[in-house]
Order: sequence, then structure tokens, then C-alpha cells
Amino acid sequence: MTDKDYAVIHITPKERTKIESLAQKRGYGTTDAYLRALIESDAKAHNESPPFEDEQADLVASFRRSMNDAIEGKTFPISTLWDDVDKFEKRSSE
Repeated sequence: MTDKDYAVIHITPKERTKIESLAQKRGYGTTDAYLRALIESDAKAHNESPPFEDEQADLVASFRRSMNDAIEGKTFPISTLWDDVDKFEKRSSE
């Protein structure tokens, strides 16, 4: 279970089937993704920010920062990966 709340829209089973068909026809994996895209599109059409947290944008930004660091040589040798953990464990055991 996630920490997300759920919204309820009141539609008939026939309307639900039509919406699900439209979502699939337009290439969305889920009806939820389709509805979120419609809301985001409406917000952009009105020069507003979408009301959703943009997890994908955060991931893309993080990836870009990481790639930029790698290109600029801002890297650490793999052999140092666990150094901080080892130091912490040694201090904890003392």
C-alpha cells in the first residue's frame, strides 16, 4: 500500500469502459496514467503547474547531475565505496 490518497469520480460502468478504451488507444498503461496526463495537460493549457509531485522529473534531474559529474571527472574509485560504512562500524563497536 502506498501513502497516496485516492480520488473517486462517479461514472457509469459504460463510461468507465470508454475511458479505459481511450487510455489504451492513446498508449497509456493505466487509466490512472491517462487521467493524470489529462489533468497535467489542462494545467499547462492554463499556464499552471500540475498538482502532482513530479517524481520522473526528479529522477531525470538526478541522472543529469550524475552524468555531468562523471563527464567532469567528479568520481570516486569503487574501492572507496564502503569506506564510510567501515569507519562508522568501527566507531560503533568501540
